[in-house]
Amino acid sequence: MNIREIFLKHISATSPFPMMFEIGKAQGTLLWDIKGKEYIDLIGGISVANTGHRHPKVISAIKNQLDNYLHVMVYGEYISTPQCKYAEKITSLLPSKLQSVYFTNSGAEAIEGSMKLAKRVTNRTKMIAFNQAYHGSTQGALSLIGSEYWRQAYRPLLPDIYHGNFNDANIINEIDKNTACIILEVIQGEAGVVAPILDQAWGRQSGRRSYYS
Repeated sequence: MNIREIFLKHISATSPFPMMFEIGKAQGTLLWDIKGKEYIDLIGGISVANTGHRHPKVISAIKNQLDNYLHVMVYGEYISTPQCKYAEKITSLLPSKLQSVYFTNSGAEAIEGSMKLAKRVTNRTKMIAFNQAYHGSTQGALSLIGSEYWRQAYRPLLPDIYHGNFNDANIINEIDKNTACIILEVIQGEAGVVAPILDQAWGRQSGRRSYYS
């Protein structure tokens, strides 16, 4: 079998019609197929490669770490200098009350951890999410997703999830004594890159809308 046949037989595709783009090389904002044809990469691994492909500083950091060690233990047990420095940098950008970092492998894992943390700390179960939101494909994340397209095949989902409309200030009225948390995207990506309105009262008075840039 050639590599395309192996892909179709042994790789579980994420859509009925995978792109089947056979990658030969990637550098910066460019991709090349195995025949050397060049493409501009406008996806970037769904924004994962946000520094471009094979950025020299990233490659250098990976090589330096390879010379020391890779995985040695689940985090939070051994002291790992790169991890500690990364956590320190992240917390330096956060409010003073947020000074501890929980690293995960994906956005869906981060959502799952957030849901568990909110329920454990508050002893509540109600969660508020938003229509057209996307949070991941795990069972908890699917419960928060605001699109029936993604969640229809996996019911029953988690109970006590309330969905409101993004940028609707009336959502605040849904917060009650049973609410554990509100989970929302800073900018709704799956909905078509919808930015939040920062100050609706100001917007009504001036006739303008203010957005994150």
